[in-house]
Amino acid sequence: MKTPNEILKDLSGDFITEQSKVTYLGQESVVRGILSAVKNVLFELWNDLLQQKRKIFLDTSKSSDLDTFGTKRGLTRGIATKSSNILLFNGPTGTVIVSGTAVKSVVSGEQCTTLSQIILGENNILAGDVISNSIGNAVLAESVNTGKKTRVGVKELIQFVTPISGVTVTNLVPSVGGEDAESDEVFRERIRNYIKTLNQGTRDFYSALAKTAESSINKVKVKSDPANMGVKLYLLKNSFAQYTSTELLAIAASVYDSQRACNNVRCLNVSIKSISVVFDYEGDGTTSQDTVFSSAAAGIANYIETKIDFAATILYNDILNIILDTTGIKKLNLRSLLVNNYQADILCSEIEVPRFTYLKITDTTTTTIVIKDLNQKLILPQ
Repeated sequence: MKTPNEILKDLSGDFITEQSKVTYLGQESVVRGILSAVKNVLFELWNDLLQQKRKIFLDTSKSSDLDTFGTKRGLTRGIATKSSNILLFNGPTGTVIVSGTAVKSVVSGEQCTTLSQIILGENNILAGDVISNSIGNAVLAESVNTGKKTRVGVKELIQFVTPISGVTVTNLVPSVGGEDAESDEVFRERIRNYIKTLNQGTRDFYSALAKTAESSINKVKVKSDPANMGVKLYLLKNSFAQYTSTELLAIAASVYDSQRACNNVRCLNVSIKSISVVFDYEGDGTTSQDTVFSSAAAGIANYIETKIDFAATILYNDILNIILDTTGIKKLNLRSLLVNNYQADILCSEIEVPRFTYLKITDTTTTTIVIKDLNQKLILPQ
């Protein structure tokens, strides 16, 4: 089967050959002009058909064909990403929990490893830009594998791969992140949007370049940077972990090289706004406190996940309604419900995104009040 260029070449050659054979009583240029006009029209029609074919190919191609289409435009399919968890450790004061400590889910068997070292009982200093007064003896951990299968629920991560004497571990809030490889539909739409924003110098343009440079980027906040005559890109990693300075420089270099404006580019990690919830309740007498805790944590986590964006607003009444709808709660002490220590909406800044990190509930129907607490501070890797 001939290629479009071969067919066009044959077509043009036939017209030229036929024109040389024309005999006509009158001006020879008239016939030649007609044939040339027909040739030009056919050429334009053929180009229109090729353009339509390209458009249809983007709409209908799948799998490796779509990968090829994206590669020609400098885009690659997003790979599966890791999830992250907040692990709470309890044990003898002074016990060192080294970076890379492995914990696994008792439900799925999925493993995660800690990203920082902590010493139990010490007043650990916050790292990164995490704003929290509620987290302590806790550390951020990232899954070993990738994809949605790495996500775990409340209190699943309670088993060490290698036991540590006298130390226990758990996760009191669900994991975040953990996405499967980019589907055809999502990748196709990203290609389409990339073509629309290409070389326009808009915020969407710089966001697209950053995500092309690093597939683990979940969201990008683009701000002007007049002091450096360029732009600042605040990056949120899918797992909510922090990018290293080396990774940030590499992403910035890739974005800079992909633009035409030669604007200076700086990449920074976003700030994570820790969301803590505390409340007292009276139980229905049949539902355990652990069940109430898990249900409330899952409900709040699902709500916060829908709000993961820059300048997000966490509505106090939304949290209230989630708790009121939690099975096992007969009566909620309204005065006890605090979100980040206040009875008010939580507003994130334009370079902050929220993350649910802490839940404490008190069952006032029992003789002995039991408190589930996530302590004081969250440690993120530098």
